[in-house]
Formats: sequence, structure tokens, C-alpha cells
Amino acid sequence: MNDCNIHFNIAFKHIEATEPLKEYATEKLENCLKKYVHQDTKVHLVLEVEKHRQIAEISLHSYGTDFTAKEETENMYKSIDSIVETIGKQLRRRKDKVTDHHHA
Repeated sequence: MNDCNIHFNIAFKHIEATEPLKEYATEKLENCLKKYVHQDTKVHLVLEVEKHRQIAEISLHSYGTDFTAKEETENMYKSIDSIVETIGKQLRRRKDKVTDHHHA
């Protein structure tokens, strides 16, 4: 299958760094990224709380392109889900663009 390594760097700002939150974010992102990323990649994820806002911000560099996304909801798990969806769309568009050029 896919033998690339995805290295996660998760930072917490104004929120307790709990194992369940780390595991949830890592698992969700890993499942998404393994579909589109086929090389070793470093992922930087910041989980932050500002008053009632739960913010998840991600950045990664793959295939010569920087991918970033920031999502904000009232629940950290929803923010993580949203960011996974957003970064998945960006990676899929990049993959489709590259695939289209190869077939042209």
C-alpha cells in the first residue's frame, strides 16, 4: 500500500494537550492524507482556543506546494473535522490537476 511517513507536529494554545484530542486529530488527518500524499510529509497542526472559538490550523508541504487551512467552530472536534475536509479538497484538486496534465 502506501509506505510514506507522515510526521505530525501538534501544538496546543490555551487548551490542554489531551491524548484523546491528539489521537483524534492524528487519525483523521492520517486517513485523509494517505489518500493523496505519497511521499514523506511533515504536518504542522495548531489547536487553539480563543474565548468561545475553537480553532484548528494546519500547514504542510508536499509535491512542491504549500497547503494551509484554518477552521473555527464552537467545538474542537468539529474544527478538526472541517480542517480535514478542507485540506482533503485542496490535496484532491492538486492531484487532479497533476493527473490532468499527465494525460494531456
